[in-house]
Amino acid sequence: MFKYWGFGLQIISEIEFPEFLPAEFEKPDLTISMGNVPETLTGDDTIHKVRVSISPTEYLQKVINVAHYYVANGTEIRIEPQPGADEKSIRLFLLSNAMAAILHQRNTIPLHASAVYHQDGVVLFCGHSGAGKSTIVTALQAKGYKVFSDDVCVLKPAEDNENLIVSVPSYPMMKLWVDSFAKTGITMAGEDDRLRPNLAKYARFYHDEYEIIPRPIKQVFMLDTNSLEQQAGIKKMASIESFSALQRNTYRHVQMNAMKKRDFHFNIVSKLTAAVPVYRISRPQHVNTVNEVIALIESNLPSNG
Repeated sequence: MFKYWGFGLQIISEIEFPEFLPAEFEKPDLTISMGNVPETLTGDDTIHKVRVSISPTEYLQKVINVAHYYVANGTEIRIEPQPGADEKSIRLFLLSNAMAAILHQRNTIPLHASAVYHQDGVVLFCGHSGAGKSTIVTALQAKGYKVFSDDVCVLKPAEDNENLIVSVPSYPMMKLWVDSFAKTGITMAGEDDRLRPNLAKYARFYHDEYEIIPRPIKQVFMLDTNSLEQQAGIKKMASIESFSALQRNTYRHVQMNAMKKRDFHFNIVSKLTAAVPVYRISRPQHVNTVNEVIALIESNLPSNG
């Protein structure tokens, strides 16, 4: 059995996860095992979608040619691999959909966001897949900023102050598309770092710099690639607008609804938007505006003191 830390949880697993941070502990929060999963979920409160079933305490997903995943009570993930499936693909779907289900079940919010450290907290970059979150964080890392988390940040109340919303990192790996390497000027990854066969996305690890301590959120930037303008722009968002934007960026939003977590989510996001400024950065989709966006971010970061 392997022991890890990831997403704020102490994890014991039957399979090895190079993505997670190795850890030592006595009692796990989450157990990952291999075995048969239920054919379906039953119960009046179960919602069935294509190859996915969700109830408030259970989650079942069947990924064709990869694996079937069963998630229960915020404490268990069981994997039933499909014939010929590669291990990288099995891990990748667990780290996304199955882990999101665990986090929702445990009353935390997985936010579709990457982040860097700033002052005594972190700055979040939200956006849909392909919005450029990882590219921006990689560019900031090249300028000396320390990476906090990539793709997913876990939101929850601070242990000593329920009105303070803190962020927990996911795991010490960044996922970059091929064009991100060219846009940021970093060395192209090798084939061993490909996330799964035939996917032009690569892993970039930072275990040596990784810290697991939850941090307060200092600022949020929403990345919008649908702008009709030819250059990047920035605008501070009103509270209602920022609340709606953060709601839309909940990771695996359909799970939250099916698990009846909307009230909890409303409470957390309301506290965050009341306390933290949120900015929208708009930019054209097919133009490399990384340097422009970085300049806008740095000019709008909270000042020291």
